[in-house]
Amino acid sequence: MRNPDGKEVRYPVLLTPNEKQMAREVCIAFRQGVCGFDLLCCESRSYVCDVNGWSFVKNSYKYYDDVACVLRKMFLDAKAPHLSTTIPPILPWKVNEPAQTFEGLRRQGSGIIGSFGQAEELRCVIAIIRHGDRTPKQKVKLKVTEEKLLNIMLKYNGGQPRAETKLKSAVQLQDLLDATRILVPRTRPSPGSDNEAEDIEHVEKLRQVKAVLEEGGHFSGIYRKVQLKPLKWVKAAKADTEEERPIEALMVLKYGGVLTHAGQKQAEELGRYFRNNMYLGEGTGLLRLHSTYRHDLKIYSSSICRFDTNCVSLRSIFKRSSMNQWQI
Repeated sequence: MRNPDGKEVRYPVLLTPNEKQMAREVCIAFRQGVCGFDLLCCESRSYVCDVNGWSFVKNSYKYYDDVACVLRKMFLDAKAPHLSTTIPPILPWKVNEPAQTFEGLRRQGSGIIGSFGQAEELRCVIAIIRHGDRTPKQKVKLKVTEEKLLNIMLKYNGGQPRAETKLKSAVQLQDLLDATRILVPRTRPSPGSDNEAEDIEHVEKLRQVKAVLEEGGHFSGIYRKVQLKPLKWVKAAKADTEEERPIEALMVLKYGGVLTHAGQKQAEELGRYFRNNMYLGEGTGLLRLHSTYRHDLKIYSSSICRFDTNCVSLRSIFKRSSMNQWQI
């Protein structure tokens, strides 16, 4: 079910003790404390049908507050254990909460005086930021038997007839687009055939794949990914041996998730707030960061930065002085 904005409708659900144990085992297997997965409930039993890896909980402020507290404790345990036990597990910027004095801590200027008496200056800021409003992610699924598409699958999976292939790079997606451009004009449903309705649907899905791949005129910055999963194989004679060849595969095209105008505005507002308020202490926010660390500034981002919320936020935090240099 989706809401009027096209987003999935979600409700909090109480897990059974057995489902909690399943969640624990998933996190242990994937070696990460936060792991999203899907449960399929059938006849009073639950099954894990998909694991999505690192996941955020949409529209839940408590989730982000809890994660922030957990991450802060991890950092303090690793680098400042003398502060880990003195700083309470609540967020310092929570509104409508009375200011608390922490035993063993006191402020001096922009730093914090710890129980050992030395002033501690901010040296780095680590943030995990969820993207702003985006268009819904969508899927197109179709079974393909065309030799050109099967050959692309074999080309990028090392020639293994039963191996799945994921196409993400611009070169891979361009190969697929070239093949679909050739196939779409030639693919016509057979008139009067028993499967005429299925043939028409297959042609329309191929056209949709072609349209999605052609969107924007380039492959950089827009979320698109294609999976090819072999479904059927045959043995074909080659020289003195027999080898398997796929004759049918499932193509799954995933697309969407593009930052909307509202999402860009959210990102810019977040960047301005981050710049002015994130650095603990009164005054000019991040500008109070020690000059040594401001000069040696490094920003790491994904290859889709130009469409990504994090990059839009960074533009609001930093000013670009040259092609490869940023300054606060």
